[in-house]
Amino acid sequence: MRSLVLLMVLGCSAKTDSDTPAESDVGPVMLEPPAEGEGFQLAMSGVAPPFSEVWLCEVYKIPVDDMAHVKWVEYNQNEGTHHMTLSTLGMGPSGLEYGSHDCNDLYGDTSLMQDQIMFFGAQGDAYGEMHLPDGVVASLPATIDVIHEVHYVNPTDEAVEIYSQVNGYTVPADDSNESIWGGQTRDENIFIPAAQGDEPAVHTEWSRCVFNEDVEVHFLAAHQHELGTFFEVSLFDGADVGEVFYTNDDWHNPNITQFDPPLVIPQGQGFEWACTWTNPEEREVVYGLDSTDEMCNLAMVHTPFSMTAECVVVETSDGVLWESGT
Repeated sequence: MRSLVLLMVLGCSAKTDSDTPAESDVGPVMLEPPAEGEGFQLAMSGVAPPFSEVWLCEVYKIPVDDMAHVKWVEYNQNEGTHHMTLSTLGMGPSGLEYGSHDCNDLYGDTSLMQDQIMFFGAQGDAYGEMHLPDGVVASLPATIDVIHEVHYVNPTDEAVEIYSQVNGYTVPADDSNESIWGGQTRDENIFIPAAQGDEPAVHTEWSRCVFNEDVEVHFLAAHQHELGTFFEVSLFDGADVGEVFYTNDDWHNPNITQFDPPLVIPQGQGFEWACTWTNPEEREVVYGLDSTDEMCNLAMVHTPFSMTAECVVVETSDGVLWESGT
């Protein structure tokens, strides 16, 4: 599944309470857009009916007139949002109808999801921000259409007003000397066995990938669904697996980790990542997009900006290889 991370992935680094938007007695507190000349805001809204799972997509043109060089981002959304993503289909118009869509209808049986270029995402936390290193930006062209996607589960007996806002704060082109790129690898051949009586099934799968170009990795993040109990990443030199350097035991918090200095990964080297799930249900669970399916995704953001750089899957615990998300 093709899913490039052009900006950054699943960012969060909360401000102090006095600066952070929060729920009030009359509803959510909205995020003020950046001042003119300092950035732009991407926003959408909708409704999740009682006891529902909604997957909402808003399509619109990015609200900038020139190439936007984004230095840092902040976002504001419903607490407990399963995920929010911003993506595009290319560097020009998408050909999609502007406005609100059910993502199931928008994507349908087409290859649209596989063709997406994701440039930001967030999960779980209601507010967060992410800053790029000195001299590094994420560059977004003024020609793109945005697919603003929110996945939310409403377990209550009242409708929930869905909102998602992302502020991108920009700098002049002369204030940067490097732009980022990135991607993710997804295990799309997950098979989690069913529980046996009262005994839940505990299951682990791992994958290994190597980069096809030299990169420096600035951010890593994990993604699982609610059966996920552990995620770990080790360096892989193409032959041997090193010690675990990244772990996460909370599927609802992707544990975005920034590396300063970045991880220097030569061509032919990369990562092993492993996912563990605990399944208490009397049904087998496989890879999928719904909350009742599962995932095992490793997301990475790197320099230099290279649209051809990817971490190519070379080995898996079940022997099945798939195409990396680049």
